[in-house]
Amino acid sequence: MSVTETASLSAPDWAAAYPDAIDVAEAEEQWRAVMADLHVAGTLAEATAHTVSRLVEFRVQYRKAARHVAEHGTILKAKKAAIGQWNPNWSAMQQADARISHLESKLGLDPISRGKTTKVASGKRKQRAADAYLKTSS
Repeated sequence: MSVTETASLSAPDWAAAYPDAIDVAEAEEQWRAVMADLHVAGTLAEATAHTVSRLVEFRVQYRKAARHVAEHGTILKAKKAAIGQWNPNWSAMQQADARISHLESKLGLDPISRGKTTKVASGKRKQRAADAYLKTSS
């Protein structure tokens, strides 16, 4: 797939999806990175755009939750109780991580599945002289 074909797979409108400019920048960066990896692997196709979009969304959610956990910890101080409570962002991180791993595997981005994915077929097959020789006559 050429660079112009890659450009035809335009990124979603991340600004419409995320009100926070940090999340928009993160989504744009992740989209470019994943699309570049798929392009290099030869597995970039229009059919994968929706899966890439979901992968980017989960990566943004993961990073957002990770920032919150890094700032506030895995246990939050309860307002009324003496015992703290689990930070819900910790659970969000775990769930997003599981979805990220699944989608990366589906797209062939992780090391294990990278060798199992096949390149996208590129156009028509070129005719060669051997094709006429091998063709059976009826």
